[in-house]
Amino acid sequence: MVKIQIDLSEMEDKIVEVYKVVNGLKTKEEAIKGMIRFFKVKIVPQRMDKDEEFYKQALKFNGGE
Repeated sequence: MVKIQIDLSEMEDKIVEVYKVVNGLKTKEEAIKGMIRFFKVKIVPQRMDKDEEFYKQALKFNGGE
């Protein structure tokens, strides 16, 4: 489990609140958990030799490049 503290702007807070109400959720935490399913994540190692095995696995995990 990961705990993340997020400072939302007033507009972002309203968006989360609307998502929460529309989807019948009880907390903003549940709303944010639901919202993150709409995002695609890409892992890009920054300080690593491109010949290292971990880098190759990360590219394979992300669909290659």
